[in-house]
This record gives sequence, structure tokens and C-alpha cells, in this order.
Amino acid sequence: MSKVSHKYISVFIPVFNGANYLRECINMILAQQLPDGYELELLITDSGSRDGSIEILKSYGDKIKLNTIMNSEYSHGATRGKAAHMAKGEFMLYLSQDASPANDRWIINMLEPFFISPKVGCVFGRQIPRPNAAATIKREVASVFGGLGASDSLVIHRSKSLVDGIATNPINTFFSDVNSAVRRDLLVGEVPFRNVNYAEDQALAKDMQKHGYLKAYTPLGIVWHSNEYTIREYYRRKFDEYVGLQESTLLQSSPSIRSLVLGWVRPTRADYAFIRHDREYSKKSKLLWYARSPFYNIAAQRGKYDAFKHYKNHSKRQKISLESQRRN
Repeated sequence: MSKVSHKYISVFIPVFNGANYLRECINMILAQQLPDGYELELLITDSGSRDGSIEILKSYGDKIKLNTIMNSEYSHGATRGKAAHMAKGEFMLYLSQDASPANDRWIINMLEPFFISPKVGCVFGRQIPRPNAAATIKREVASVFGGLGASDSLVIHRSKSLVDGIATNPINTFFSDVNSAVRRDLLVGEVPFRNVNYAEDQALAKDMQKHGYLKAYTPLGIVWHSNEYTIREYYRRKFDEYVGLQESTLLQSSPSIRSLVLGWVRPTRADYAFIRHDREYSKKSKLLWYARSPFYNIAAQRGKYDAFKHYKNHSKRQKISLESQRRN
């Protein structure tokens, strides 16, 4: 009797001190419906957790494939790329440690765009903010994903016309591997993750389109997700984000004193309107976020300003160094 060969879908989560939502996330993945003929492979790489994450992961036994590395070995791009090489799935699904599938059809909904055309190379899904997230972060997540497409639609993104190759939106590189899916053969072949410290997902989307593949958004591939940043952590997130975007997608901008001084006002007004209409916050929570939102937005503007200034100075030093090497 011939041995049946199985097809796999691989899910990968990088973990570092992720105990808060880790069990919720893994349980939802293990409860997923799968397409006929496919089996689930769940891979997790822990990079030195000290908060009980390892104990949680080990409690699942052989239901997960656990790999541990030192924290200094972790890289957003390289670690995800190594996971693709370790996996045996036809498709790679990526989640962050604090993103939990919202229902048991998350995998099926994330894979559906691939069955439209083999030219679809990568897919990202919808994120819904957790009810008690910081107002600035909650509004940001809700507004970004609320404006990408109807809740029951599939949206195909391309940088060039499929008919005559004329550029349509060459800078359309938004992508988030908080909740994403990619054809694994591309990741281990012609379109690998770049070995970058940040914005590896945006770089991947750019590279996919550069190689002629399409990017898709599926609002039905839903996860609960919103980072629980302090104001200081939010500043650091924005700094890293904008440095990474400049390195990975060549985002061009200059630091503006005006945006640093006044750039927090408009988003704070938006926060206040969001808080006023939000039905999930208690009255006490609303008062808390009315008070804290200006500081989150000031932190965001300062992070963006410092990132552009840092990158501009770094680029200038590199240019001087190259000119010096040529002269010598």
C-alpha cells in the first residue's frame, strides 16, 4: 500500500516575553479549520523569554515545534526567513505573539487569495484592536484597517497595470506580518525576507511587487491585536518604524520642527472623537485616555522626527565615508 503524502500549512510565531496572550493565540491556531488534504505545522522561535513564555510553550508538547535562540540572534527579517526554511508547508502564515485569530476560519480566509491566482505572492489580514487598548493605538489600528476595504471583500494590490504595465501605485508597499501569509516557495527562492532590523514586512511587499507578484488584503482573515505600549515604548516603536521604513522602502522625508511642535494636535483631536464614540471603554477608561492621548501623540511625533533626523545624519556619514575611501 502506497504511503499518503500530506500537504502542510505552516504557522510561525516569534516569541519574546509574550506570556500575556500566548496561550490564547496558540489555542486559537490549534482549533482552526483546515482545507481538505492539509495538515497544520506550528513553529515557534523563542528568543530568550524570561516571563514564563517557555513554560507555556513546553506545555503543548509535540503540538508545536519549538526552537530557542539567544536574544542577540533575533532579527525581524532573518528569523522569519529561517522559519520558512525550517517549515514544510506550501504556505507560511505569520503572526505576532499578541495577535489571536478571531475565529476558526482564520487560516482558510488568509489562504483564499492564493487560490484566485498563482501570481498572488503575499496576503495580509485585518487587525481588530483589543477593547482596552490605549486610545491612540486603538484608533490607529481601527482607522488603518477600516479604510482598506469592505469587511467581506478581497482586495488585490499591484504596483503596475496587469494589462499594459503602466505604473498604478508604485509605493503601495503597506503590509503587516502581524497577520500575514506568503507562498513558501517564494520565501526560500526568489523573494526572501530581507535581513533587516525593522519594516521587514514592508520590504517584502515591495520586493514581491518588484518581482511581478500581487499583494492581497483579506478583511475576513481577522485577528485581535493592539500593542500594549507605554508612552516611552510607543516613542521607541515609532522611531524604529520610521528608521526601518527609510532603510527598507527608501521612504524619503525630512525632519520638520513644525510637525514636532504641532503635529500632535490633530491626532489628539481624532483620539478625543474616537474616545467619545467608543462603546467599549468605561467612563473611567475614557477619562484616563482623554488625559494620556496627547502624550502618546507627542511621543509619536518625536519618534518620527528623531528617526528622520537619525537616518539623514547616518546617510550623510556614510556618504562622507565613501567619498573618503574613493580619495584614498
